[in-house]
Amino acid sequence: MPSSPKTNSSRRQAGQLGGQATCEKYGLDYYRAIGSMGGRTTMARHAREYDVYRRRGGQATKRRYGREHFRRLARRSAETRQAATAQRDAVILDMLADGWKIPTIIQLTFDDLPGLRKYLRNGLGHYLKSERPETDLPNLFVSKSGRPLTLANTYKVMRYKQTKQNRPKT
Repeated sequence: MPSSPKTNSSRRQAGQLGGQATCEKYGLDYYRAIGSMGGRTTMARHAREYDVYRRRGGQATKRRYGREHFRRLARRSAETRQAATAQRDAVILDMLADGWKIPTIIQLTFDDLPGLRKYLRNGLGHYLKSERPETDLPNLFVSKSGRPLTLANTYKVMRYKQTKQNRPKT
């Protein structure tokens, strides 16, 4: 027997009220956690099935738009990731140019800020306010995921940025 529109409406309202009450009681992180659990469970149960769908979708997109479409997506993705750390990297390059060493730079904490006034005016302040991920770590410079920078990766990135900076613009 089909339900009446009035019944559907009252169920919808009850669901909304229940959702609001749950959100007030447990917060948004609760919904994120259960959504993540649901996603993991669904993938565990249906991974092969979704793998087929992903492949078909990718093949259809490739036929429709060509390989260049995927190259543009990859390029845009890389640019977005690089832009997310541009200010941090610029400050680190500035400090390197002034003679700082990478091991010292990546170990700087908020307690060291009073001695870094020059850099606070030249980008460090903007990085700390706008670009630095939320984390409880005391380190000034952290990765996009909020973890401390590693020595090896910082050397690699700064070497790349320095050579890119020294290349003539074309």
